[in-house]
Amino acid sequence: MTNTNSFFIKQKAKKFEDSAEKYVVEFLRCKKSFDYFCEKYILIETPGGDRLLKPYAPQSNLIEAINKDHYIVVLKSRQIGISTIIQAYSTWLCVFYDNAVIGIISKDGKEATDFARAIRSMVEKLPVWMGAIFDKKTEQSFILTNGAKVYASPVNPNAPSKTLRGKAVTFLVIDEAAFIKFLDDAWTSMIPALSTNQMQARQQNVPYGTIVLSTPNKVVGPGKWFYEKYMRAVSGDDIFKPFTIHWRDVDELAKDPDWYRTQCLLFDNDTKKIQQELELKFLSSTGSFFDDEITQKLQDVNDKPLKKLKLFNGEAWIFREAEPKTHYILGVDTAPEHGEDKSAITVWDYITLEQVAEYQGKCKVMDFVKVVKALASQYQGTIVVESNSYGNQIVEDLNNSEFSHMLYREKRINKTVPGLSTNAKTRPLMIDALYSFVMENPECIKSKRLVLELVGLISKPSGRVEADVGCHDDLVLSMACCAYVRKYDPILGIGEQESEAFKGLISDVMRFNDFVVDDINNTTIMREVRNSQGGFINTLDFFGSDRR
Repeated sequence: MTNTNSFFIKQKAKKFEDSAEKYVVEFLRCKKSFDYFCEKYILIETPGGDRLLKPYAPQSNLIEAINKDHYIVVLKSRQIGISTIIQAYSTWLCVFYDNAVIGIISKDGKEATDFARAIRSMVEKLPVWMGAIFDKKTEQSFILTNGAKVYASPVNPNAPSKTLRGKAVTFLVIDEAAFIKFLDDAWTSMIPALSTNQMQARQQNVPYGTIVLSTPNKVVGPGKWFYEKYMRAVSGDDIFKPFTIHWRDVDELAKDPDWYRTQCLLFDNDTKKIQQELELKFLSSTGSFFDDEITQKLQDVNDKPLKKLKLFNGEAWIFREAEPKTHYILGVDTAPEHGEDKSAITVWDYITLEQVAEYQGKCKVMDFVKVVKALASQYQGTIVVESNSYGNQIVEDLNNSEFSHMLYREKRINKTVPGLSTNAKTRPLMIDALYSFVMENPECIKSKRLVLELVGLISKPSGRVEADVGCHDDLVLSMACCAYVRKYDPILGIGEQESEAFKGLISDVMRFNDFVVDDINNTTIMREVRNSQGGFINTLDFFGSDRR
């Protein structure tokens, strides 16, 4: 009997050891692979019962981006599972990393509570051997016995600076960021403690970071912080990296003929809501320079640069290689190395108006002139330099170089002066030309960062058109320089590739020659602009009234 009992005890011990070893191996495998952990153990609630979460490719790519870059701003369609995958990632952090602290901010108390509750539900459904034991739990927070914590909170409008105060957050989730009021104040107050906690997590090899999630909203009001954060991420001048997920990126939804139609019906076929919630379009608002229709057309831009080149603390985006016998026009806006603004160049095919390249960056003026020359040597044609302030140094350098013949010269009474000055007389014409360019040729714009600048333009009460506070319009100004020359001082006879529209323009000018007033000059035009309502004019009026 004793020998028999001893045998069974040894067998049980061996099975226990085997099971323990199996669980340890499985635990380590789950810790190593988030996707494996999801597919094997994360249960999500669905109609009819729970099911395992099997991440689709964009979800997995997002988690890889978080692990690699740590700071991600996500522009997403609604109801495509992005919040769910972040809840699963938060669960993974809690289970496998002692003392990890997850902070969640959402647009109101209910949304924040729901996000935390989803994480808690995932933890509760894990197998016992994973050791995810609750030490304390409430509606908006919980603590595990390994010290991991989850805290959820809205932004209190009366005290936004107290959001998540006293919480040593290592991984922060800002959900529905474009709809959170006073988020700017809350974010500013969190940065010192957040950066310290995340530094400590990095030193201990604990995954850390901040992820900002949202569908787009307006570019002002509650949506301004998210818009600026996303725009800066796209431009490459923020610690955050941009990540975009459209519903068509999800095969399951893209292949379902009824999903999109059903969503549209649920939105009452409201075009604005559909563009915002499903098509990732930022909305124009009161004071926006462009209306809803053109704002949405601009955001249809989906061209990726053929290549990106790092140049002097900036980045050149090439959309089309230079072609022989093609005349290009380059707009140049110069900024000092230290300051809010950036130096920018946009390059366009003069005839087709298609954007072919651009540069944006913060660098020394004499380094920037090297970038101008580098692009001009590839895309030969006309260089239009905004000559105010620092731009005058670029003009002088180009005028004394082999690029002098390419430099645009502004007509002033009885002489021409290199460069284009921006002043009370020319600025309205530049804005008018820019407006015409965008309204008539939105499809010619290829750059996402230029589009975001255009969408963010506002008309201020003073009548001045520029970027809102905290936004940039450097690329826009360089584009406006090109648009001005193209509309108000066109370069005639530039080659053999004139488009039909261009030939028509020349034909019209020649046909109207008999009616041209003799004293048309720059002074006459500027006097008319000064006296006209709103600063915009129809230049064809200068050809006389009897035009048939």
